Amino acid sequence: MEGNLSIKTALHYGSLSGLSVFVFFVIIHFMGYNVFGGVPFLGFWIPVVFIIMATKFHRDHNLQGVMTYWQGFTIGIFTTFFSAALFGLAFYLFTLMYAPELLDEYKTQALTSMEEGKAFMSDAVFEKAMEGIEEVTIGSLAFSESFNKLIGGLIISFITAAIYRRKPQQFV
Repeated sequence: MEGNLSIKTALHYGSLSGLSVFVFFVIIHFMGYNVFGGVPFLGFWIPVVFIIMATKFHRDHNLQGVMTYWQGFTIGIFTTFFSAALFGLAFYLFTLMYAPELLDEYKTQALTSMEEGKAFMSDAVFEKAMEGIEEVTIGSLAFSESFNKLIGGLIISFITAAIYRRKPQQFV
């Protein structure tokens, strides 16, 4: 029963998180900012809030106020997975159907960054990196964006599980 409740909780909060992050992304895009630059990092707090909400809800409502570190970590990871998957799908569809120029913007920015850092790498590494940038597709870019969200959520899940775990009270 606990597993089913944890999936429902993670799906609920993960969906809200993924949609919120995507809405933030779209707002950044329509405001004219570079969606691959530093501005989108201002929204780092969005998934953090939803992971905390999911962890706290799971502990207080699904587990009757008692939660192990592993249970807290699991709910955080599932919430992160659903959030990242939904964001990745929305990002892919948005870029494919509405804003295909985002792929070119990404490639241009990546090529510019590589040119600026050319002095710090060998010619062979530089050429290989340039080839890799040219091979980026909308799908691989969406996967990369989702993967970045997964890594961030993994780190946050470690922290929230430690903060919100609660051992059963021992009565003497």
